[in-house]
Amino acid sequence: MKKAVKILLCVLIVLVVIFIAAPHGKTNYLFIGVDNYGSLNNTGRSDTILLVHLDFDHHKVGLVTFARDLLLDYNNTDTKINTIIRLGGEEALVSTIENNFDIDINGWFRLNFSSLVSIIDEIGGVEVELTDAEAKYIDHSIGKYPTNPLSEGPCRLNGGQALSYVRCRRLDNDFGRGNRQSKLVKALIKESRSMGVFRIMDLYNNMKHAWRSNLTNAEQFRLLFSCIFLRHAEVTRVGIPFEHMYQYKSSSSGDNGVAIYLEKTVEALHDAIKF
Repeated sequence: MKKAVKILLCVLIVLVVIFIAAPHGKTNYLFIGVDNYGSLNNTGRSDTILLVHLDFDHHKVGLVTFARDLLLDYNNTDTKINTIIRLGGEEALVSTIENNFDIDINGWFRLNFSSLVSIIDEIGGVEVELTDAEAKYIDHSIGKYPTNPLSEGPCRLNGGQALSYVRCRRLDNDFGRGNRQSKLVKALIKESRSMGVFRIMDLYNNMKHAWRSNLTNAEQFRLLFSCIFLRHAEVTRVGIPFEHMYQYKSSSSGDNGVAIYLEKTVEALHDAIKF
């Protein structure tokens, strides 16, 4: 009887600790992929822009991709979204997205080509469902890996293959590329489900040189710990612009880009992702 009581008390203590430690609320983080290799300080365009919405109360993750040719109001001028980081840095890109889409962003992470390759290889690859055209494109763009062949269906991509996959738009357009970027993130979330907590922490310690962030190391560590609770979350992906909510136009600076119907887009975005 005493043993049963002790076991019950231990279970209750564990449940209380989990409840206290479990994160609550909603937060948003911007992941910026810059088109260069090597140093994260090198200037480049932010050709990958991914907003990650974490809803701990409803156990949901929202992924929002922004087309690189999107024209947004920046300093009262229609400006391509992928050039804003060059003009004003990460904070300028964050504030532009916040102001245009009525979203609060809690932090940003900057990565580049080298970052993605290193992270995927450190994990041991990631499994993604490929079309026949995607498999052939990757093999053609970077060469075949005899030990890591690709074909239509589920394939485990190494770092180089994953980079080629998310950069591809020759098969379709920026909409297709945004979808591939989201599929890779979903695959990474799925990959984390088979990892123990200590393995995840070890990966973080080994790879934290691969990105730059406005969050402190302590804040990043707390965020990582919080995300462990979302490994089995429902994932929703949307891409900006939405279908039938944009037109092609030239900006005042002469850039050709995608102009969105902003009011309708913001309404549709907040309806899809409950910020």
